[in-house]
Amino acid sequence: MKNDVKTLPIAQYDACVTKIESLNKRTFEIELLAPEGTILHYKSGQYLKLELDVNNDSKPLWLSYTISSRLEADKPNKVCLIIQVASDFSGKVVDCLFAAKASNQPVKIMLAMGKAFLQTSLDQPHLFVAAGSGISKIKCITEEILHRNPDANINIYWSNRHNDDFFLLEQFHDWATTHKNLNFTTILESAQSGWVGRTGFLYEVIQQDYTDLKETHAYLCGSPKMVYGTIDQLNALGLQERNCYSDVFEFSPRAEKLEA
Repeated sequence: MKNDVKTLPIAQYDACVTKIESLNKRTFEIELLAPEGTILHYKSGQYLKLELDVNNDSKPLWLSYTISSRLEADKPNKVCLIIQVASDFSGKVVDCLFAAKASNQPVKIMLAMGKAFLQTSLDQPHLFVAAGSGISKIKCITEEILHRNPDANINIYWSNRHNDDFFLLEQFHDWATTHKNLNFTTILESAQSGWVGRTGFLYEVIQQDYTDLKETHAYLCGSPKMVYGTIDQLNALGLQERNCYSDVFEFSPRAEKLEA
C-alpha cells in the first residue's frame, strides 16, 4: 500500500447531466459534461464528489462516487459514474439526476480524490477484485491499462449476491476475447438456480486459480471486511499488502494501524 503518491489539485465544476443509461434493473450509468473547453483532471481509479439536494430541503449534500470512465483526449470535459439504487436514499440521488437532466440544470462536481488510482507498472501482472458496484473503479482502470498496453496481464474477479446484479458483461467479455492476457471471472457468493459460473468467496475462487502472487499488484474494491479479508487470505500465496491498492485504506484503516 502506497501513501506517498502524488495527487492532483481538487477543483469544482458545473456539469450537465447529458445521459442516464440503465445498466440493469437498479443500476445506472450517468454521463456528466463540464462546459465545452474544460479539461477535467483526474487519474483512472479516483473518485469525485457530486453536490445534490437529495432531501429537497435546500441543504445540498456532497456525495462521493467512483469515476467509471478514463479521461479521453477527444472529450476531456466528460466524466461518467455508475450509481446503484440499493436504498431509498440512492433512489433519491438518481431521481435528482433525472430531474437535473430534464430541466438542463447543471450540478456541481468536485474532483479528483482518492489515492488508489492506477500507479503500477503495466509490465507486472494485475489482479482486480471487486464486489458489487466496486466494479466501477475496475472498469475505469482496465480501460486505461488497455489503452496504454493492450497486452497487459489482467485478471478480473467480480462477485455479486445475485445473477441479475451484474451489468456491462458484454464489455468485459469483449475485452477478454480481444485481449489475450485479460481474464474475466464472475462469481456468486452461493449457488443459485440457473447459475453455471463460479461460486464462493472471492479469495476462495482466486486461490483455486493461483499458486503465486508475489509479483502481482492488486486493486480491491468493496467493503473493508472484503478487502482486508481477501488480502489476508491471499497472503499465503505471496500477495503483499504493499502491492495492494484500495480506497478502504483511506476510509477504514486497519484498527491496529490506528493504534500505532
